[in-house]
Amino acid sequence: MGVDRREKESSRRLRTVMAAGFGMGALLQVGWAWAGPLVGTGSFKWASSSQVHAMLAKDNGTAHGTTVTYSGPVARVVIEVPQPEFPFPKFEIDHLRNPTLVLPAGATIKFTFINRIKDFSHSFQITRKAPPFPMFPKIQPVLTGTEFSPASRNAKVAYTNFTWHPSAGHYYYLCAIPGHAKMGMFGSIVVQ
Repeated sequence: MGVDRREKESSRRLRTVMAAGFGMGALLQVGWAWAGPLVGTGSFKWASSSQVHAMLAKDNGTAHGTTVTYSGPVARVVIEVPQPEFPFPKFEIDHLRNPTLVLPAGATIKFTFINRIKDFSHSFQITRKAPPFPMFPKIQPVLTGTEFSPASRNAKVAYTNFTWHPSAGHYYYLCAIPGHAKMGMFGSIVVQ
């Protein structure tokens, strides 16, 4: 009788853990669906460390304090999700964590998004919705940017390129993975 009771208790615990896992998976899927339409993963390519350094060098912004300012008809903005990302995920642009970007209205903004994280995906989207962001951000993106990036593999990291032609206004960039923007993975964009 004692062994049978322990087996039933063990079976009950296993069912509880499995139900929690399935529930979390469903919750994340709902969160992803609420994040808005995203560009396909097929747009991501793979780069070595030296290629990433060359991409980072192409950023033509000027960093000052917590702001990166761009000028001219073509702005090249290189966004990196650096290792390590703990305690919280973040974007890095010109070695600044989640800086305010100042962009020229009417310019062509050429983004390069790089995910150096080995175990997790991230995305980059632009919205007019201001923080605070909920666990599952429903952001109605102005620029869909990227879908969830592949995690880095075999010493290579995932990256993609996309372009934006913004009009004057105030915007925000963020990661649409549930909880990331809520934990601070976002920044401000001023287009003037």
